[in-house]
Amino acid sequence: MEEETIDRIKHIFPAYNALYHTVKGLVFMRGDFAHKVTYLYPDENDRNLKINNERRLKERLFKEIMRGYNARIDRYNLLLQKLSDGRKNDVEIVKFKLVESGEGDDFSGRYTIFPRTFVCSRCGDFRNLKGNEWNSFNPNRCRVPGCGGKYEQVSIVMFCEECGMITPLYYSCREHGTRRIRLDRRVQDSLLTWNVVCLDCYERGRREPVDIFRFVCRHKERGEKISESEEKKFKPLTIKEGGIYTPVVLTSVDILPTESIHMRDLEYILLVLHLGKFKKIPDRVGPISLEKIESYYRAYSDDNLKEFLSPEIRESVKVIEETIRELKERYSGADLESYNDYIAIKGRGARSYDEFIGEVDDETKRTILREKYQKLKERYGIEEITYIPEINLISSCIGIINGINKFYESGFVPHFNPIWKDERRKDKILVYAYPFETEGILIDLDKVKVCNWLIKNRLIDGKGVKSESDAKEILLEIERDTEAYNALKTLLHTLSHLLIRRSSLYTGLDSDSCGEMIFINPAAILIYSTSNINIGGFEFVFEHSLDDWFRDVEFEAGECTLDPVCIFEKGSCFSCSYLPEFVCTDFNHHLDRDVFLGKKRFNTGYWEGAWGDEAVA
Repeated sequence: MEEETIDRIKHIFPAYNALYHTVKGLVFMRGDFAHKVTYLYPDENDRNLKINNERRLKERLFKEIMRGYNARIDRYNLLLQKLSDGRKNDVEIVKFKLVESGEGDDFSGRYTIFPRTFVCSRCGDFRNLKGNEWNSFNPNRCRVPGCGGKYEQVSIVMFCEECGMITPLYYSCREHGTRRIRLDRRVQDSLLTWNVVCLDCYERGRREPVDIFRFVCRHKERGEKISESEEKKFKPLTIKEGGIYTPVVLTSVDILPTESIHMRDLEYILLVLHLGKFKKIPDRVGPISLEKIESYYRAYSDDNLKEFLSPEIRESVKVIEETIRELKERYSGADLESYNDYIAIKGRGARSYDEFIGEVDDETKRTILREKYQKLKERYGIEEITYIPEINLISSCIGIINGINKFYESGFVPHFNPIWKDERRKDKILVYAYPFETEGILIDLDKVKVCNWLIKNRLIDGKGVKSESDAKEILLEIERDTEAYNALKTLLHTLSHLLIRRSSLYTGLDSDSCGEMIFINPAAILIYSTSNINIGGFEFVFEHSLDDWFRDVEFEAGECTLDPVCIFEKGSCFSCSYLPEFVCTDFNHHLDRDVFLGKKRFNTGYWEGAWGDEAVA
């Protein structure tokens, strides 16, 4: 059987969805077979959008790669070399070679059938094809004389939960090899009934059929030991897209180039600009901006230009560096990259709902809209809703999770693996990036109400917050992975999911065509379109249907068809809040409708009073 290639049989994925299906190493299903992507061509035809700030993107993605990979090594005591900051330059940003569907023989990559494990549906002849066997394999004819059956792909692989190894189902007789191996699937859908036997041994009465799933993993990768843990029994996994290899995709905002600014300082400079803390810069310099700071740093690092700098500019650089040092001490644990993405989005042609109301000609209609908007904000704890007509985003696949991702288990660490350019050498790390432009709606929660909700639920200390400036400072100081951070993430993430699940009625976009970004410290969410066709749907809902959209979300939060089980167990399930993995930013983790209700895991619901006092436990 010839190697399957995309130049012979094409399978097309939309570009915005390709990161979840076609990066190197992923499995996808087509027809009767599962396939694995083996190679992707880089962006040869220059059809991708330009990435403005690749340095910042690479820095940010490497942090997440290092965090996920090292956490896996620590959790399972693996004998793998951990990543360090010195490896960040080993990251290579790769963009897809984009191909239009009508372009004849052009293609973006190659794939092969995986696993190459087959069984005859009639006699059970079991084959794990290697090397030259593949070239002569005919799936339509069993090799056993007189059988006349056909082969079908075995839809199972073996997974070790201890080391993360994934291997095809395999059995070989020590004496007779693989020539006369039979797989007996007494009940095809019940793995407990599957047995394997060497017919040569069986016919001589020397061996009975054995349970093929009794075998253990010895924790070896290409012959080398990767774990000192005890041998562990393999777990069978059914092959399906996203079932045995799960892509990890991050979306970030593309900002202007900052080549002269040190990457460790960039996020603090962006934060300072937002907070307006460069107050000591000389007045004659004028308004400070990122572009101006970039030019100062560029000149300051060039010996030929440095001597011509004015005293005011020299003083400005000194002030900038002093301010950065102060902020590093105060906000060392904050997720500044996410915060600065939020700032960048709000500055790009954003139009708040108040500004939209101000553009309405009819005074009576303006008054009605203001009253309705004010009631909406008070009822749902909203500070501001903003329509963003143009957003430059980059979605990046940073690695693959092997095997089961038990996100629903507290403290679970998945078997995350970077996408190595060379699996043996592990010298270069590939990141597949797709830059795109889109529109979206940014929803800022009321920061004062958020802080007081955290205080009422004993997640942060305090006696109550009254001013927005105080609330901003408190939220910015919440450190990643703390109890307060996770609760705030759950609040924002659950709201995002409920809005996306109800989006199709008002935007024309189903949930599969939406994306989300969760900004924890600013207490905001962005819901955007991933469809290249239906741009304009979010502008329509922004101008005409906000009330109806949120009213539906309120109903969705209050009830689930699987209640009371759902609300009392986790407060989230496929029936009320789950989204496809290529839509959700966090594998349907950090979801709980109780953040709004306050019945089980939270003392007070964020929408306390929306259902009346009887809804609050």
